[in-house]
Amino acid sequence: MRFRFSILLCCLANVLSQAQSAKPVSPSAQPGAGAEKLVGAWQLVSIETVGPHGDVTYPYYGKHPEGLLIYDRSGWMSVQIVSDPKPDLPNIDSRAAILAATPEQKAIAVEGYYAYFGTWTLDQSASTVTHHLRQSLYPGERGEDFMRQFSIDGDRLTLIAKVHEMNEEHQRRLVWKRTAPPQ
Repeated sequence: MRFRFSILLCCLANVLSQAQSAKPVSPSAQPGAGAEKLVGAWQLVSIETVGPHGDVTYPYYGKHPEGLLIYDRSGWMSVQIVSDPKPDLPNIDSRAAILAATPEQKAIAVEGYYAYFGTWTLDQSASTVTHHLRQSLYPGERGEDFMRQFSIDGDRLTLIAKVHEMNEEHQRRLVWKRTAPPQ
């Protein structure tokens, strides 16, 4: 638990640092009409990969990952996901420790974690939200636009991404629950 919290704090500090040094969001990058329904923090409930024949698998994050998705009113967004099982590196509890870790320990940490941030826009008529990535744990994703179909049912947000992997077309379905305001 201490390791997960340390990694989360480190990543949040990096995201905030990058966001503060990034250019302000231009009016054209504002979320758009109807965005208020997405604004806020969302806790991950599940991630499923649905195959072309309806088969459901959990290839990357396991059956019980944890995560946080944040959309703010000014047009910024951030997402973080920790896989199940959680990375277990009890002696890695600081940035200095991860920098001094073995390549195997670093691989365990990276394989069990995913994060990116950027801006977001909403196309309410198409029921899509697009994440415009500024930074990502995976350098090749920087500058990419990730479009997701979205639906909201009560306090649940479902995002669906179309992906081509394992030589087939799949849908990645992420279900999020709106978090309660901090007390």
